[in-house]
Amino acid sequence: MSLPTAVFLDTSVLAGQQYNFGSAALTTFIPLAKKHALSLLLPDPTESEIVRQIRDRSKEALKALEDARRKAPFLAKWKHFPPTQKNSITDWEVMQVAMTEWQDFLNNFAVVKLDYSSVNLKTVMQWYDRVTPPFREGKKRKEFPDAFAIAIVEAYARHTGSSIAVVSDDTDMKLACDRFPSLLYFKSLPTLTELLLSDDKKLDKLRQAVLNDIEIVAMAAADAATDLDFYHSDDKYSILETKIHGVDIEDVTIIGIGDGECTLTFSCDVETEHHLEWEEMDHYREEYSKESQWVIERSSLTGIAKVTIDSKTNEISDVADFDCEEGGIEISENPRRRW
Repeated sequence: MSLPTAVFLDTSVLAGQQYNFGSAALTTFIPLAKKHALSLLLPDPTESEIVRQIRDRSKEALKALEDARRKAPFLAKWKHFPPTQKNSITDWEVMQVAMTEWQDFLNNFAVVKLDYSSVNLKTVMQWYDRVTPPFREGKKRKEFPDAFAIAIVEAYARHTGSSIAVVSDDTDMKLACDRFPSLLYFKSLPTLTELLLSDDKKLDKLRQAVLNDIEIVAMAAADAATDLDFYHSDDKYSILETKIHGVDIEDVTIIGIGDGECTLTFSCDVETEHHLEWEEMDHYREEYSKESQWVIERSSLTGIAKVTIDSKTNEISDVADFDCEEGGIEISENPRRRW
């Protein structure tokens, strides 16, 4: 499946619609979400923020009504103008109306509520310390609700193998999504809706654009291979240095299509050269001496990458994220030793 299998709506999306769940953007998205069986992910921090914003907007609306009553007292003679009521009763009624609208919206989806149990607090604090998106400098320094939401959604994606459409008009959320291949960023809900409306020809064209430009992915694989941990199958040999000579991508599968980006998995052959060192016994002197030699070996790698597609040229413009899945690579080629 190339299209996202679940969607996460940032609070900025609903706030941008003024929490009007009957807006065109939301009502046109709902039937397509149903058609493609998209689950709606609702992390605890996001749900709490939504309820708080609904409560705040309800209070602001009532305050505006009271301001209108005070500034334009003649409105009291308008038969449709609501009469004065006790604040406690009015607050509760308005909040109930808003929450009913919210619940009716959720009823259109298979909602997956996600708590904090999957969050690695140490990881989130490392994001904070290093000012890693969605944390930024200045006013964005303490974006803990967004950070927790991203951590929760990404953990869900890893656990289920899903590709998640993350819809947000916050560019810091995009920078956060760029670090995770399973999170496909969409700047707006209509952009996601447009993708869901795409026919097979358009999706095939996007796939072909990636395959035609796969050499860029191979270059990223070569760069990533330099950070891998190579070790020899024979512990008598230690690796002093490794050189990467080239990478051949053999198999590519596109597992997610987002707004101008694709997530793909791949397997590849990488040609490496390793400088081995070992101790050799000198039988004439009856002592050991250090020996070293370069050996060449081909290894297989698998990985996952997120690539950005230039909308004008329909070519890969950037590899936003790249990860080789192997933690260490075993080599077995032996040097030509003196006996």
